[in-house]
Amino acid sequence: MLLVWLAALPLPFGSVVERARVPLIAVPIALCIVSTLLRLYAVRNRANTSQPTRPWLIWAGGCALFLVVGALQLVPLPPSLLRAVSPESHAIWSAASRVAELAGVRAGSSHPISIDPDATLFELFRVAALFAAFSASGLLVRTPARRLALAAVICLTAFFEAMYGVREAALQRYQIWGWTNKLIFNRVTGTFVNPNHFAHYLAIALPMALFVGAVAWYRTGKPDTPLRQRLLALVEKQALWTALALLAAVVSVIGILLAQSRGALLALAAGILIVASCLPGRRLTRAALAAAAGLLLVAVLAFFLGTERTSLFRFLHSSLDEPTLGGRRIGIDAAVLLWQRFPALGSGLGTFEHAVFMAQREDLGKTYHHAHDDYAEIAATAGTIGYLIAIVSLFGGYFALMRMTFGRAGADLSWLRRAFQAAALASLTIAMVHALVDFNFFIPANPATLAVIAGAAVAVVDYDKRTRR
Repeated sequence: MLLVWLAALPLPFGSVVERARVPLIAVPIALCIVSTLLRLYAVRNRANTSQPTRPWLIWAGGCALFLVVGALQLVPLPPSLLRAVSPESHAIWSAASRVAELAGVRAGSSHPISIDPDATLFELFRVAALFAAFSASGLLVRTPARRLALAAVICLTAFFEAMYGVREAALQRYQIWGWTNKLIFNRVTGTFVNPNHFAHYLAIALPMALFVGAVAWYRTGKPDTPLRQRLLALVEKQALWTALALLAAVVSVIGILLAQSRGALLALAAGILIVASCLPGRRLTRAALAAAAGLLLVAVLAFFLGTERTSLFRFLHSSLDEPTLGGRRIGIDAAVLLWQRFPALGSGLGTFEHAVFMAQREDLGKTYHHAHDDYAEIAATAGTIGYLIAIVSLFGGYFALMRMTFGRAGADLSWLRRAFQAAALASLTIAMVHALVDFNFFIPANPATLAVIAGAAVAVVDYDKRTRR
């Protein structure tokens, strides 16, 4: 059920439409509750059978605290307390109350910090669903076979997304389930509305293809097995997994190029290089080889597809004053100004599009629904307290997972588990880099997919095959 839900997430326009809200939130919460109860029943007669990993504890604790901040934004506060906690919210609610009284409507005296409680409530449920997906994945995806199945499902979904987008572009229709995309033309979008969010999904899915390929290579023999023998075994015994890995990786790169997303391409390169430089052995050599292989693959595919149709064309013909970069700057500046107006607890989760006109100084004919920088938008809507919780827990869990994968903390883990953790780190790094210039955290399918990957990477280790000394 978790894998079916995961594969279905990108299909309804990245789960941003109204009809996708119920399955987006209800399914992972239900799966989390059921899997937790089953897990407690299974270990009822055992003692200390499950040892939560450190990154799991950091991320789970950070998410719980972030949910507490979001819940506090919905609590009605008396005027004196609201004025002390958030003067700007107090001013807005006081003005609204006066207008309501002039219209003959009696308004209460207590009001929440959030300037739009309905939007904050939905965002609170969405973040809770991400936490539930993360926890359910950590409870369910604990064995090498299940991690391989998870990676395979993500690869197949990415393959479908890319092929669907290429088909629509080849037919010059640019439709998504019959809906014609009149917002962005001549760029492949899959089943997403925005090509950048489609490219981001492919970018975080590509490390899963590399993991599948690494597993196929690992099963062909030992390190001292001759190269020719391993290549023959790769074709004869691991043909299915090898084909899946190659197709998913190549098609994902093609989709990113045809989406013409510069941010996704740069984030993909940064994520792969950072993780490649952490691998044991000759790190500089590995990073250089990874960079050379990536550049060669991109160059060959861009030449085959036509440079003018890919993101390389946008790199070659970009300028600092083009509308895309200007729009990002305006949204980020507005988010920073909103943060200054709501410094402690923010304007309320999910309220950026309602509060942006309080700080937007340019391009007033457009509504910026998001800031094109996840970090800036979280700071504006969650305030300094929520921002610190999110950043400290995010990077704390990230570095803990890094140590658990490449340090002495992971010495007793199986090779397959550490390989999946390395792929998950690559996906996380890609998302963290791309978050600097886009708002993929607020496109539901992308963070939900990442949450499932992260949960499987930091699951309990009691079922792993450890090295016995």
